[in-house]
Amino acid sequence: MAPGSTDRLPASARPLDDGRRLYGAGAWKRALEAFELADSVAALPGPDLMLAGFSAYLLGFEERSIGLFGRAFRRFLDAHDDAAAARAAFWLAFAHDSRGDRGRAEAWGRRLAAVVQEGSLTAERALLLSGLGHRALASPDPAETHRALGLSREAILIAHGARDTDTEVFSRLSAGWALLRLGDAAAGLGEFDEAMATVTAGEVTIPIVNGVAYCSVISASLRAKDLSRAREWTAAATDWCERNRELVPFRGQCLVHRSEVKMLDGDWAGALEEAARAAQRLLPADAGLASYQMGELHRLGGRFADAEAAYRRANAAGRRPEPGLMLLRLAQGRVDAAAVSARRLDAELTRRSEREEFLPAYVEVMAAADDAAAALAGARELAELAERAEPEGAGRAGVLRAQALAAEGTACCAAGDAARAVRRLRDASLAWHGLGMPYPEARTRATLGRCYAALGDHEAAALEVEAARAAFERLGAAPDLAALPAGTADPAGARAGHAASSAARLTDREAEIVRLVAAGLTNRAIAKELVLSEKTVARHLANIYAKLRIASRAAATAYAYNHGLV
Repeated sequence: MAPGSTDRLPASARPLDDGRRLYGAGAWKRALEAFELADSVAALPGPDLMLAGFSAYLLGFEERSIGLFGRAFRRFLDAHDDAAAARAAFWLAFAHDSRGDRGRAEAWGRRLAAVVQEGSLTAERALLLSGLGHRALASPDPAETHRALGLSREAILIAHGARDTDTEVFSRLSAGWALLRLGDAAAGLGEFDEAMATVTAGEVTIPIVNGVAYCSVISASLRAKDLSRAREWTAAATDWCERNRELVPFRGQCLVHRSEVKMLDGDWAGALEEAARAAQRLLPADAGLASYQMGELHRLGGRFADAEAAYRRANAAGRRPEPGLMLLRLAQGRVDAAAVSARRLDAELTRRSEREEFLPAYVEVMAAADDAAAALAGARELAELAERAEPEGAGRAGVLRAQALAAEGTACCAAGDAARAVRRLRDASLAWHGLGMPYPEARTRATLGRCYAALGDHEAAALEVEAARAAFERLGAAPDLAALPAGTADPAGARAGHAASSAARLTDREAEIVRLVAAGLTNRAIAKELVLSEKTVARHLANIYAKLRIASRAAATAYAYNHGLV
C-alpha cells in the first residue's frame, strides 16, 4: 500500500497497534491520533513516543513533537537504554534547530554528547559527529568549514559500518555543503548524489530525513548554479510530496528555493505562491529571503508598489534589497537613482558571490545611464568570473557565461558598437535557450532586436522583437512588454499601432478595468473594487481584448503602461 493510502486501514480496539500500523503505512495524521488515544489510557513506551513525535513533526506540529521526544528521552534514561536516549536527544536538537531555538538545540547536543560518552556508545557516536559537523557549518570561518567536513566524513564511516542510513544521509549532506563552500562543487554534488541514491532507493527509515535531503539537494544545486540538477530534484521532491500529501516536508528556506526554480522555469504564478508560503513559515531571522523573492516576482510582473513593499520587508529582516531594488528604480524610469545605487554597491560589494549576483544588474543600469565605459568594465569582470568558474562545474560556468555574453552585448550596444553587440547577444540567446531560462532569453532577444534595427536590418529586428513579445506575454512580464519597440516595420509594429489607435475607443469603465488588471488584481478583486459581478468584469475584459487585439492580461498591462493608465 502506498504511503498515505489509508482508506482501507480500519481502526481496531487496540489504538497502540493502530498507531504503529498507520505510521508504517505513512498515515501520520491517523497514527498520531491513535498514539494519543493510547497514551490517554496508558503512558506510551519510549519507542512509541518517538513514532508519535515523528508523526507530529511530519504534520508540521513541531511543538508537539518536541514534547513527545522529550518524554521518550526521559523514558529511555529511566530504562538505562543509552543508545535510544542518545537518538532521542539528537532529534530534540534537530527539532529545536529547525524552529530557530539555537540555545536549546545546543543544549540537547550537549546532552547527546554526554550520553554517548558516558555509555561508551559507538554507532550513536555518528549522530554526535553529524550534529557537530552541521553546527560547524553555521560559522563563516573557513577553518570551521574544514572542521565540518572532517566531522561529517568520520560520521559517514561510522554510520555506514553500522548500517545507519539515516545518519549517513545527514552526514553526507553536511559534507556536501562543506565541499561547496570550499570551492569543490564536483565533490560536493557527488556527496549529495550519494545521499539521494540512498533516499530514492527507499533505504531511509525516518521520513523526516527524506524531506531534509530533498530540500538540501535543491538548495545546493541552486548554489552551484546547476539548473538541470535543481529541476530534476525539484520534480522528484514534488512527486514525493504528491505521494505523501499529509506531511509538511518543506519549511521556510526550502520553499524559497522551490520558488526560485519555478521562476527560472517561467512559472511565475507558481513561484509567487511558493514564496508567499515561505514568508508565512520562515523564522523572523530568515524572512528576508522570502520577501526578497516576492519583490523580484512583483517587479518582473510590473506590480511596482508590491515590489517596493517586499524589498523593504526584506531589508528590515536583514536581507540586502539590492540588486532587485536598484532594478526596480530602473523599471520606474528613475535611472539616476538606480545609477547612484549601482556605483555605491560596486564599491561596497567585494565577495565573489556578491559580485556574481550584482554585476549583471550593474551592467544593465550603467548602460541605461549612458555610462558605456562602466558597463563594459562590469561585463569584462563578469567574463573573468565565468572563466574562473570553468573548473568548478559546468552548471555555474554555463550560467555565468550566458550572463557575461548578455552583459557584454548590452554594454557594446550602449557604446554604439552594434556589430559586436549582435555577436555576443546571439550567443547569449542560444546559451539561455540551452539552459531553459525563458525570461533572460527573451530580454536578450529584445536587445538583439534593437541592435539589428540600429544596423538597418529591420526584418531581423522584427523577428527578435516578436519572439521576445510572445515570451513576455506568456510570462506576464508587463514592464518588458511595454518597453518593446513599437516602431519596427513588422507585424508587431502594426499591431502596436492598431492598439494605440484603439485607445480612444475604450470606455471609461474599460480603462478603469485595464488599470486594475495592470495593478495585479484578479477578476474577483476587480469586481469587488468596482461593485460589479465577476461575469460583468469578464465581459468587459473580452471587449477590451477584442478592441486592442490582445489575448492576455500581460498584454493589457503593457497597454496600461504605454498609455499612462498606471
